[in-house]
Amino acid sequence: MTTKNNVAPPPSPASAPTASTGLDTLAITLVIIAGVVSALHVGKAPIAVPQMQQEFNRSLAGLSWVMSVFPIVGMIGGLIAGILVQRQGDRSMLILGLVILGAASMAAVALPSCGWLITTRVVEGLGFLLIVVAAPAVLNRLTPPERRLIVFGIWSCFMGAGISLSMLLGPVLGDWHVLWIVDGALALLIAFGVALKVRPAASNKNQALSMPTSKEIWSVAGSPAPLFLALAFGAYNLQFFAFMSFLPSFLMEHAHLTLPQAGIAAAITVAANMFGNLLAGWSLQRGARPAVLLAFTFAINGVLGSLIYLAPLSAWALIALCVIFSAIAGIIPGTCIATAPRIAPKPALAALSLGVLMQGNYLGQVVGPVMLGALMASWGWAAAGGQIAVAAVFGVALAVGFQKARRA
Repeated sequence: MTTKNNVAPPPSPASAPTASTGLDTLAITLVIIAGVVSALHVGKAPIAVPQMQQEFNRSLAGLSWVMSVFPIVGMIGGLIAGILVQRQGDRSMLILGLVILGAASMAAVALPSCGWLITTRVVEGLGFLLIVVAAPAVLNRLTPPERRLIVFGIWSCFMGAGISLSMLLGPVLGDWHVLWIVDGALALLIAFGVALKVRPAASNKNQALSMPTSKEIWSVAGSPAPLFLALAFGAYNLQFFAFMSFLPSFLMEHAHLTLPQAGIAAAITVAANMFGNLLAGWSLQRGARPAVLLAFTFAINGVLGSLIYLAPLSAWALIALCVIFSAIAGIIPGTCIATAPRIAPKPALAALSLGVLMQGNYLGQVVGPVMLGALMASWGWAAAGGQIAVAAVFGVALAVGFQKARRA
């Protein structure tokens, strides 16, 4: 799944390796594991919501902030994180992000307060953002050019892998407090491994970048095509991130699953999103137009999402439809992330184009669950089908607008 949260702009040439010295397999593996561990902290919230409802006596609407507050930091601080990585060094910021993530997760259980939990989620969001920006820069520096596509192909699956593992781990551990502590400890452990085995850049000065001019920023941020693409990514998260955030609770209520069963079903569903990620790259490589892929996927999933929440389905049919929905939905982030660098006014501004895309991504992650939680408070689960259908119409319109902007 490479949604949410989930892919940083490619590293700039300034962070490229100065020499090809072979593949440092252990270091690269540790960096990829760091990404998977960071995604555990995204996936742990949905599986913990049913327990939190009982402990804090809160509605799904009230607990929606446990999911949505996480990407708020990304929506606001993406550019700042990029500057920090460039100025302070990719390895040091990766380690710092893991330490922040681990410490905040373990601190969350110190006070039995929903407000304190949400506060620590904000801090976790800062750590997560540093990780997803710094890790690709480290991988780019450690990987020889001829192996880079393979390594980054593996990296792109970190979000779906981490979220799925977290949804499996949650029911096994049984208590959300334990889940938070275990995930935090894993982040700290990987931070130690990265510090021990991942070599720093030869000189952090080589990573320093000049700030883009205001004219260059506006040439991307004020251009219709990147904006349409970013909003399409946001519309995707109005569908998928809202769907994923409450999936265990929905399956427990409508498919009559236990929490462990719902966790397994949700993990399989989220993992299926990686199929769409790979399918998008395969299709684009063979000449498919991004706008067509986006419009097709939004339209299909608008129908499937409505059926999930509105049609009277058996438990097995409901789970199967959720898996299919997720697999098809993965086409959208794969298409958006691959297309963003290609629509930059010039290659040097590819990172800015991806930065605009990420802002749209996080905007949808913030708004989607909160909007769904508020709608469900009045209309129940039927509101989820309505939100997915409206987001689908919005997404198709944005895909058409994107295609027209590219032709202009």
